[in-house]
Amino acid sequence: MNHIEQIKQESIKEFGSEVTQDGYRKIAEQGFWNSEEILINKYFKPKSKILDIGCGSGRTTISLHKKGLEVIGVDVTPEMIDTAKKITSSKNLEINLRVGDATHLEFCDNSFDGAIFANNGWVQIPGKENRQKALNEIYRILKPCGYFILTAHQRYYAGYYLFLWIKKWVKLYILKPLGFKIEEIEFGDLFFNRSYTNARQFIHFTSRKEVETQIRNANFQIEDRRTMGNISKEDADLMRGSLSKNFNSYKSPFFYICKKIK
Repeated sequence: MNHIEQIKQESIKEFGSEVTQDGYRKIAEQGFWNSEEILINKYFKPKSKILDIGCGSGRTTISLHKKGLEVIGVDVTPEMIDTAKKITSSKNLEINLRVGDATHLEFCDNSFDGAIFANNGWVQIPGKENRQKALNEIYRILKPCGYFILTAHQRYYAGYYLFLWIKKWVKLYILKPLGFKIEEIEFGDLFFNRSYTNARQFIHFTSRKEVETQIRNANFQIEDRRTMGNISKEDADLMRGSLSKNFNSYKSPFFYICKKIK
């Protein structure tokens, strides 16, 4: 097993742990962030068919269903899908939920009117090549003129994070060539403990150039790019999607609205 696959399997194991599942059962009840709902109302037409990628315990999937959209939720962690099914069953909701990997979506070309990868799920895919595969797959399964809503934490160099990224740079570009064993694969990789579970998980902080290049390499057109705080001050104040108290939710995550032209 290579290092990227090892990180992926460790991440799936952590997301599938009982302590993480307990946290995500509560998250499922929160529904849309204000910023998500604003964008969904603008870009997803009523009764359209939507793929919710990295759906977790169903927070966004259930909300999409309640808006009258035909939604399918997929997640790479089997325990997440089990939890989502139990929650939707308890609410008497019939939603198509299935285990699925964003880098290899088991759907036909041009199957969906829209797609969403919420709460930074895309940047929790280890390896730049795999993140590109996921974008390519999402493009493939969308119909022409379909919209894809993507959230992605981006690097910024202020306060706590200035010292963090200096440390990461030294590890990757000085210590690693000298033969030291370094856990990170790429600059921007970060391992952190979730505040509500204390489970160790992986995330990749992109640069703006990196994420926009990958989006365009998948042939998407970028229709809009805004921070969560720019869309909803309330979401930023509540630190939606935040990793820690050091995190500035006005600067990140970023929402990208991607459109399939052809």
